[in-house]
Amino acid sequence: MEDKMLYKDPSQPVDVRVEDLLSRMTLEEKAAQLCGDLAASFIVDGKLSHEALKEKFKDGHGRITQYSLVGLVSPKQIAEITNELQDFFVNETRLGIPVALQSENLCGYPGAGGTLFPAQINVGSTWEPELAEEMSSIIGQESRAVGITSAMSPVIDVSRDPRWGRTYETYGEDQYLISQMGIHYVRGMQNQGVSCIAKHFLGYAETQAGLNTATTRLNDRELYEVFATPFEAADKEAGLDAMMANYAEIDGLPVIDNKKIARDLLRDTMGFEGMLTSDGAAVLKTYNYFKVANSYMEAGFLAKKAGCDTEIPVGASYRNLPNYVRSGELDEKLIDESVRRILTIKFKRGLFENPYCEIEKLEEAMRNEEKEEVSKKIAQDSLILLKNDGVLPIKKGTKIAVIGPHADSLRYPVSGYTYPAYIEMMDAGRKNNASVTFNGIADEQAKAEKEKAPKGPFETLFDMLDEEDVKQLDDMNGVLRTLHTRSLKEVLSDRFETVYAQGCDIIGTSEEGFSDAVKAANESDVVVMALGGNCGWVNVTGGEGKDRQSLELPGVQEKLLETVAATGKPVVLVLYGPGIFSVNWAVENVAGIVQAWMPGPFAGEAVTNVLDGNFNPGGKLNVTIPRSAGQIPIFYNHKNGSGYASGSDATSAAIFSGGYTDGLGTPLYPFGYGLSYTEFALDHFKIEKTEIPTDGKIEVSCTVSNIGAVAGDEVVQLYQAFHGAHVVRPNKQLAGFKRVHLNAGETKKITFNLDTAQLGYYDEEMQFVVEPGQLDIMVGTSSEDLPFKETINLIGEKICIAGKRSYTCEVEEK
Repeated sequence: MEDKMLYKDPSQPVDVRVEDLLSRMTLEEKAAQLCGDLAASFIVDGKLSHEALKEKFKDGHGRITQYSLVGLVSPKQIAEITNELQDFFVNETRLGIPVALQSENLCGYPGAGGTLFPAQINVGSTWEPELAEEMSSIIGQESRAVGITSAMSPVIDVSRDPRWGRTYETYGEDQYLISQMGIHYVRGMQNQGVSCIAKHFLGYAETQAGLNTATTRLNDRELYEVFATPFEAADKEAGLDAMMANYAEIDGLPVIDNKKIARDLLRDTMGFEGMLTSDGAAVLKTYNYFKVANSYMEAGFLAKKAGCDTEIPVGASYRNLPNYVRSGELDEKLIDESVRRILTIKFKRGLFENPYCEIEKLEEAMRNEEKEEVSKKIAQDSLILLKNDGVLPIKKGTKIAVIGPHADSLRYPVSGYTYPAYIEMMDAGRKNNASVTFNGIADEQAKAEKEKAPKGPFETLFDMLDEEDVKQLDDMNGVLRTLHTRSLKEVLSDRFETVYAQGCDIIGTSEEGFSDAVKAANESDVVVMALGGNCGWVNVTGGEGKDRQSLELPGVQEKLLETVAATGKPVVLVLYGPGIFSVNWAVENVAGIVQAWMPGPFAGEAVTNVLDGNFNPGGKLNVTIPRSAGQIPIFYNHKNGSGYASGSDATSAAIFSGGYTDGLGTPLYPFGYGLSYTEFALDHFKIEKTEIPTDGKIEVSCTVSNIGAVAGDEVVQLYQAFHGAHVVRPNKQLAGFKRVHLNAGETKKITFNLDTAQLGYYDEEMQFVVEPGQLDIMVGTSSEDLPFKETINLIGEKICIAGKRSYTCEVEEK
């Protein structure tokens, strides 16, 4: 009787194909699907080693991670290797299961030929989720063109501690804004046939002292209500394929070993059916870092038993799982559940039908001007005007001094986890730079050295490239020029007479350049100070494992700023970098401040457009800026009784209110804040009904008018606060928003349709509910500028909405 291989039949439902294939797999073949590996283990001098493939992957394999590193020199090279690699897995392994090729795709396909985008903190400050989808669609299309089918992005951590070095990878501090960005990012990427691995589940950014991978101290309520919300939203509204587990520990257990998080919360409460992967070398870390396992092999056993499906970047301990099954310590069903999830993704994303690249179409599939326009728009829309005493926009004919370490740099405005950052990381790792903390590979390097292996991953990564390739990558400015990068000084010099002085380095202590900076200022009418931090893995002020104690400007930049300002010339401060700065002195003493973050290759053009008025800034803060590190945490939606909205202000604090004795409790700039070159007015506020059933919808409307002289963008923001719970609730929460473009004199009507199922929380019995009570509805243009506030009543019975949450407030613009 002929064996019908249903898994090879694309007309069959995915679940039928999965079960048919699973039934044919040996225990070793199943375990192989749970493992990752690095391309450097089978590529030498840009060529595939078939001998290495046959030796390492005779039972097939799950995924090759950091695969974009194969394409650092040429998209054609990575595409050709993809085809050769997939040909081996499809035609030379018993079952012909294609391998997933995995990359970090946060700000673009991070290889030669890809489009480079701004940091995700910039994307968040646009308050335009549609741009996240447009961006990720491009990233997904370019990634798929070279064979990448799995993206370790987006980062949808709720980031409330600005000391944490990876804040720039996130969309900010608010779970609703993050959810909207995450939903759209996932849609764009997965519609291109590239599965998303959202990270980091759960609470990764909420670490003790702001330190990367440190313990996370969160209770069950916050874990679900705040930190799980973006992940659940991306799953329910965008069909998220996978999540990456947080490195850190919660309540004494690393997340990959924490059944309460990895199973009870993720599977039972959230109903997530996709894959949960370890972070890079996270399984190894449970043994050699957290010390909760007696051996590396036992670390893999504990992680699999708790609910972690795959091990990356190298699945050395998961390859050993069959031994635990044979000894009776591990139920084979636990391996089967993970294999099902992995195979389901491979079938859903068309990997079985389309594992190869179309080399002949590759050139037209990569970066082009149209795609770069999307990067430019994100950069432009993300810029936030924090202060303007009238110096901006700068008038034509003005002579400008351009001063600071960012003024003439091509690299500094570009984010970490990008093509340029990868080149730096590989080069530093090759030279044994101890400061490299790149996720997983540095751990594997240390392991290789301990085991006296001939070469570690950093050396083998460079073995993939020949000498000419390495020379090409050593020219960082040359690489950035191919991405059409221009510095702020260069673009400003096209439009104004300029004088340039660097003044100082980002983190250096030398003041030798101060005299040149003062001379430049004295020769000019207006000074543009381009200051801040930089990002990546090497010699940076922020990035993975690059956290801060201080929120002040790094190095001697503050002294440079004050020295130049002493000339009396009006100063415009442009702040770059992966995090915020508490620029208290500047707020009082400079004429203008622009928050730029890391706008990417087109930073020079975008910032210049704001400075000279070619573009009216419309970005809004997606984080709260504190006055000092001592105010942390100071996120806007803090609980009643626990923050500045509850009276922690030294000028008014009563004995028991918790105010500071040495400064104000309020932030330097609030969440949602941002100025414009025009003026807007909100009016005609209306709530359709003031009594709403607990399972109803709330319709809120207003008009927004541009009452100034130039066109501009405003972000209309809807907040809510509930009174009537028997548990402490946030003082307010963002519930909806809309960025609106208005010509001078134009008015539009904005209508929010807020589903009460978006208001749920855990009650005192730990039931996820919407209860009757009073609900404050607030509308305005920042978390602190809310001219409209009205209280309505939620009426009827308490209802449980577990599994029936709403994540998106629909907004109409007329």
